[in-house]
This record gives sequence, C-alpha cells and structure tokens, in this order.
Amino acid sequence: MAITFEQFMRGISIQESGGSYSAVNSGSGALGKYQVMPSNVAGWSRQVLGYSITPSQFLHSPQLQEKIVSGILHGYYNKWGPRGAAAAWYAGPGNHNLDMSTRSQPGGPSIKQYVDSVIGHAGGAGAVSSSYSYSGAAPKLSMSELAEQYGFTSSFLNANPELKNLFGDMVSKGYSKDMFQAKLRNTKWWKTHSDKERQYLTQTYTDPATAKQNFNAAYISVHQLAEQLGIKDTKFTKARIQEAAYNVVAKGWSDGQLRNYLGQYVYFDGGDFEGQGADTQNELRSYAYSMGVHMSDKWYADNTRKVLRGLATTSDYKNDMLRQAKAMFPQFSKQLDAGQTVSDIASPYLQSMAQILELPSGSVNLFDPTIKKALQYKNPGTLQTETKPLWQFENDLRADPRWKQTKNAQDSMMQIGHQVLSDFGFKY
Repeated sequence: MAITFEQFMRGISIQESGGSYSAVNSGSGALGKYQVMPSNVAGWSRQVLGYSITPSQFLHSPQLQEKIVSGILHGYYNKWGPRGAAAAWYAGPGNHNLDMSTRSQPGGPSIKQYVDSVIGHAGGAGAVSSSYSYSGAAPKLSMSELAEQYGFTSSFLNANPELKNLFGDMVSKGYSKDMFQAKLRNTKWWKTHSDKERQYLTQTYTDPATAKQNFNAAYISVHQLAEQLGIKDTKFTKARIQEAAYNVVAKGWSDGQLRNYLGQYVYFDGGDFEGQGADTQNELRSYAYSMGVHMSDKWYADNTRKVLRGLATTSDYKNDMLRQAKAMFPQFSKQLDAGQTVSDIASPYLQSMAQILELPSGSVNLFDPTIKKALQYKNPGTLQTETKPLWQFENDLRADPRWKQTKNAQDSMMQIGHQVLSDFGFKY
C-alpha cells in the first residue's frame, strides 16, 4: 500500500515522540514531536523559513515544528521514498539506502527496525508494529492529554462515546488523515452536526496546532466576557467556560449566544457581587428601595441573570416594581408615571420624622412602619387611601414614645415648666 507524505509524517511523529510537541529526550536533547537535534534547528530553520530560530523557539511552537520538519522531510521523501526518507531521518541523509540494514545503531534499534516501525505507524502493509522509540517518549497519550492537545474538554469527549472511541483509536493506532476522516464521516455525530463543527473537529486531527491556537484564543475571549458578567472562577464555571469556547470556535456562537449561555452561571451567594451582574442587581435593588417595594433575594438573582442573558431588560423589571408601587400608593400614580419615585414624593415625611425624633440621617426609609402608615392613610371621612396631612403626621410624631427621649421634647417640657412657675410669680 502506497504511503502518502502525510501518513509518513504521522509515522515519524509517533515513532519519535508519540505525537508530543513538548517532548525532550533526556539523553540526546532531541526536541519536539519529531525529535530534532538542537544543533540542526538553526540551519534547518534558515533553509525552510529563510531565517534562523533558537531551539527554545522551535520547542515552544508547534507550527514552526511542523513547517520546518515538513520542509526537510519532504525533500527526503521526494528523493528516496518513505523507507529511504525514514532511514535518512534516523541515520543521516548519507544512509538513506540502508533501510534494510539490521546492524544495531548506537543507543537504538537497527535502521531496518526503525524504518519498519515508522512504516507500521504510517499504515504500511506488512510492517512491523513498533516496539522501539528513538526518543524514549511514551507512544500513547492519555485522554486528558488528548483533550488538552486538541483543544477539547474531557467532558466533551466523555459526552460523545463515538468520538471518544475514535480519538482513542487515532492515538493508539496512528490513523492516517484519510482513515480518520473516513471513520469520522461514518459516525452518527458527523451526520447530526453542522458543517462548521465537523470542519473544526477534522482540523483538530489534521492541523492540531492551529486548532488548539484557535481554541485558546476563543477561551481567552470567553473568559474575559465571563469576568465582565461577574462569573466567579470555580472548577464548575471553568468547565462551562471551556464548553462555551468550544461552541465559539466549532459552532460560531455570537456574542448574544455566549451571553445567553454564560449569564445563567452568574451567582450571588454571600452577597459578593462583581461585574455587570453586580451593576444590574444594584440598579434593581436601588430602584426597589426608592419605590418602597420589597423583592426576595431569589427574585433579584433570577432576574439579574435574565438581564445578563439578554432575555429581559432592567426596564422590564422596573415597570413591574412601578406597578406594585402604584398598587400600594394609588394616590401617587400620576407622579410615579411622570418619573418620580415614592421616595421623592415622601421626602418631606422622611425629613420630618428624622428631625422630630432626632434619628440619624438616612435611617428613616419607606419601609419604616410609621412612614408606611402615613403614606397609606385612610381618610375617615372618605374612606379613601391618601397621604396623611404633614401637620397631622408631625403632631402624631410628638405622641410617639420615642419623642419623649429627644432633646426637643426635654427642652419643650423645660419651657412649659418655666412658664408655669412664672405664672405663679416664681423667679428662676
């Protein structure tokens, strides 16, 4: 069976490192997925790229590894075919014709054993399965390493048994690009998902470096939006952010779709609010306070999330609170419809109560029973709900037991006492 160049590259990568871009040979210092010697990096990069890079730059860039090695190996492959190219990669270009040599090599198998193993990984017929590894790297990836390398979350693979099995076989058996795509197209998942998502999943195998780069960029963007919304970093929310990043890169989710998804994970436990979630909830709470309306913590949390998700606006909920305020204070309906708040209208009563009872500034609000009673006063003559006249409200405050404890009350009593004594002719 003819081996394509892509299959050949795959065979070399599995033989050398098990497909790991970060592999470093502890003995020789060979680098990356194809185990390039550090001394070759400068010359090969200049030959392929037109400029030199350092071994560190090579190791930390999957894209550069692919481009440089592909450029060098393509020349070998075109000149000598897959067996000769494998021999040249292992023993040097001068030994490209020794692919059948059984002589042991220093620190490794014979050239024939190495070449047979590469051809086996590449999918060649009658090849020997690999039991040799020049780099000493593990030939297989774990599922968690697989998920990381290809930009998936483990939960994504675990939720799709077909794909989990397919990717597991891909790593352990070294599928060629064509074989992988053929098997992928035959899955139920392929037949029930969009073309964009299918293209991304194919890319994760055929060009994993680019796929991972795209996923990481999406993750950063999604994480920034999550922080703006006020989502706290927990193990649970990080997994949700990863899922959202996958949906961005694989399904093309819009900002609106992202907000709808992420907004449901903004929590307000313990009163520790952040980001847009905090701004939205504080706006709703402030309006409710100014209208004398009480809402539960659950109401605020649920409806703040709806606002963040784009399912409603703060105006929607302010209108709900406005209707409640008008039901409690029908006499203020016209002023409230004109844009005033109950707090604005009740300001003289709030100020009088604070002043007469000598209460701290800001301690009197619309939820105080004395204030509510004055604002919901039933006129005994008409039996209509209206606001108690301010003069009557202030007189009633002086009958409040709290008034007797004030300096105003004590001064008033002293003045009355002095007047009585004066009326009896006493001097003081």
